[in-house]
Amino acid sequence: MLRELPLNQVKMTGKFWDNYVELIKNATIPFQYKVLNDDVDDIEYLRDRKSHALENMRIAAGLSQGEHHGMSFQDSDVYKWLDAVGCSLQVKPDKELQETADKVVDLIAAAQQADGYIDTYFQLKEPRLKYRMMYLGHELYCMGHLLEACVEYYKATGNQKVLEIARKVVDQVDSKFGYEEGKIHGSDGHPVIELGLLKYYELTGDEKALRMCEFHIDIRGKDPDFYNKEMQRNIEDNLPIDMVDVADKTEYLCAYTQPKNQREVKGHAVRMLYLCAGMARLAYHNHDKEVYEACLALWDNVANKKMYITGGVGSTGIGEAFTGNYDLPNESMYCETCASIALVFFAYDMFKIDPKEEYLEVIERCLYNGILAGASLDGVHFFYVNPMEIHADMIAGNKNLYWIKHIRPNWYSCACCPPNFARTIGSMNRYIYTPDAENNTVYAGLFVESETTALDGKLSIKQETAFPYENTVKFIVKGTGTVKIRVPFWAKDVKVNGEALCCNCVKDGYYTVTVNDEEKVADFTFETPVMAVKANPMVTADANRIAVQKGPFVYCAESVDNEKTLTDFRLTVDDVKNATMEVADCELGTVPFLTINAKVEKGCTKRLYHYNPETEYETAQLKLIPYYAWANRGAKDMMVWFHQL
Repeated sequence: MLRELPLNQVKMTGKFWDNYVELIKNATIPFQYKVLNDDVDDIEYLRDRKSHALENMRIAAGLSQGEHHGMSFQDSDVYKWLDAVGCSLQVKPDKELQETADKVVDLIAAAQQADGYIDTYFQLKEPRLKYRMMYLGHELYCMGHLLEACVEYYKATGNQKVLEIARKVVDQVDSKFGYEEGKIHGSDGHPVIELGLLKYYELTGDEKALRMCEFHIDIRGKDPDFYNKEMQRNIEDNLPIDMVDVADKTEYLCAYTQPKNQREVKGHAVRMLYLCAGMARLAYHNHDKEVYEACLALWDNVANKKMYITGGVGSTGIGEAFTGNYDLPNESMYCETCASIALVFFAYDMFKIDPKEEYLEVIERCLYNGILAGASLDGVHFFYVNPMEIHADMIAGNKNLYWIKHIRPNWYSCACCPPNFARTIGSMNRYIYTPDAENNTVYAGLFVESETTALDGKLSIKQETAFPYENTVKFIVKGTGTVKIRVPFWAKDVKVNGEALCCNCVKDGYYTVTVNDEEKVADFTFETPVMAVKANPMVTADANRIAVQKGPFVYCAESVDNEKTLTDFRLTVDDVKNATMEVADCELGTVPFLTINAKVEKGCTKRLYHYNPETEYETAQLKLIPYYAWANRGAKDMMVWFHQL
């Protein structure tokens, strides 16, 4: 099986992704710290325009006076920010940033109780409900994110205090949950603790954390009525209750049956995919066949029936949830940034078990499209929801689409996505190379200018490339071992060292380079033709529609670039294939624009209905930009799927 390389063992130098890593380090992380510290005046979508997340911890630590402010899971914003800092410091050390983060670690340690418990909402506001509101309270969700943050920050700094915080959390959770008499026979309504426990286990080798993860995955759904019983007990004890108003609570909480028996992704998309990622990571460690078989079925369901072309997932804002197979509406969808991030985690853990190219393809699709679109180009504004299509006049008075926004706010009351974006994109170099020590092999999954040393120093790999701005990638491989280079489906007319890449040279999507105490060069050249994409006919929302993709980028059109209304354009497959590209430096940065000679109806009136129409068309240019770059020039209409002529 494959293992992750330490982040500091992969150096990225390419313009596209390194710019993002620098943006997160220099803009996103400092801005988010100010928000968490109530040091930004013009915060949007926040009650009283403040986060109060760090102040909540100061109050819990006895360093300030006051009441808890914000969501019950507000602590997790701090933990994901610390996670992002840990990832950033592993890639690019920064003394000043580390000093700031060390103070946050000190604050978390001060807020943590002696028994390891930490959740400022329950410590300050509802102490009677500790571990009695698992259906919504997010206690283990927050602790799971804290464990993840502790692991990444320890890897970056060796900070012993952060490791002690994690140890106490693990001991606390172990003392309260389990099959033993007197312990809670249930788990948090929002999975994450599973991933946190496994990352702690990977760092420390503490078998207790592995066993605890096994419990939390096994117990979910064992009694589908667990959460209802919990609420009823609170009612009987005259304690307050709260619950998201959804039709099927067990489905929403991914607890309608045990995970090992689940075969379809249902309910809240982020919860479901965090659970899937935890299941896959657990199967990686303990080789549980039942859990892995469930992972395979859940993967097939999400990747082949419920995923948008951008890697977005979650088809409705009602419960932020998955719906039925092939139900992928473009205007009423949800596609939460966190859901695409969780899908990447799931894909990567599945890849480490079985290195199929399909997992890397989804990771790439999410990274270049659905996740990047979750933040503005300035790194300080964020989407929670990532629409496929938006028309201002249509949604202006439509309360059924209240979750859709034209432009990215700079924060949210439920602010899970902004720090999640920072920690994910800030650590994206982990997906470039993945070693398989048992087979003396390294998988090169992405075309990114970078270099690494793997297999205990026996093999070095370097990519020299300006991709995605140029279509050449030179791999320089030295030492002893094998590199399996993924050949993406969108790369056409591929040549290696000047010779056409034949079918026999590529197996299961990989081109292989083997060295034995020597150096070899594999110089890839290829084309990235503009491709017209059609959806499965079962996707009724995209019937008679075409999307556009070039390389890993999905494209969209914005009204700011086009004189005609976007819904007026009609495309053919040939129109798309003949598109022209221009890489331009503009207010969007260095962006590859596409221009398509499309058709619009000649002399079309704006009457509501037309009877027995005789339609003539004229040519009109349709200009497109990569999807990740949309909504950076004010509130504009946008489309990904265009009507086919």
